[in-house]
This record gives sequence, structure tokens and C-alpha cells, in this order.
Amino acid sequence: MIASIVGSIIGFSEGIVVGTALIAFITILDIVPRLAQLTKTEKYIRVYEYAMIISGVSMVLIDVLDVNFNISSIGLGIIGLLMGLYVGLFASALTEITNVIPIIVKAFNLHGYEKYVFYALIFGKVVGSFLYWLYVVS
Repeated sequence: MIASIVGSIIGFSEGIVVGTALIAFITILDIVPRLAQLTKTEKYIRVYEYAMIISGVSMVLIDVLDVNFNISSIGLGIIGLLMGLYVGLFASALTEITNVIPIIVKAFNLHGYEKYVFYALIFGKVVGSFLYWLYVVS
């Protein structure tokens, strides 16, 4: 009994630490404002913030309460597409903020080939995701 109470407290504490670290990471790097700037939707920045809060809380509740949904294959495809768009935009904002592409171009002396580096990153992400879903998930 005491072991499960202590385990619950430790698990809850770990969740708070990880969640706080994620929010600090997103805040320090100004990811939400940069994502809004990249998509030219600065006037909807509050919508981005509310969407992150609502989706985070709802995903936690769905996971904790073990909720199941009966969704068709087409619905899953649409949800997967929307999730992929979000992750792609988020990764794009993150790479631009941390200046990954200019560092790669400078390190490998690829001046004038920036767009090919960008395309290679996109292609690698797509192929990696495809292989993951093809071999790991199925």
C-alpha cells in the first residue's frame, strides 16, 4: 500500500518535472511566436497557445482514463496528416531557431546548396517516418 502511494507520488512528480521542462524549452526558444511568424499567422498566436494547452490536457486525460475511439481508416489518415503537418511545422520552427541549417552549411562548406540541405532534411524525415510506421508499428 505504502509502496504504491510512494510510486504514485514519484510518478506524478516526474510528470510535473518533464512537463515543466518542456514548457520552459518551448518558452525559452520562442517556438510558438516563431511558428506563427513562419506561417504568417501572428494574429492567431493565442489560438496556438490555447491549442497546445487544450491538446496537452486532453491527451493526458485520454491516456489516464484509457479512452478508446472507433475511427475509420480515412479518419485516421486525416488525423495522421494533421499531426504530421504540426510536427513538421514545429520541427521547422525549432531548426530555424537553433540555426541548424546554417551550421550544417558552414560545417560542410555547402554554400549555395542550402535548399538541397533543406530538401534532404525533409526527405529524411519522410522516409524515416514511413519506415517507422511500416516496420515498427505494423
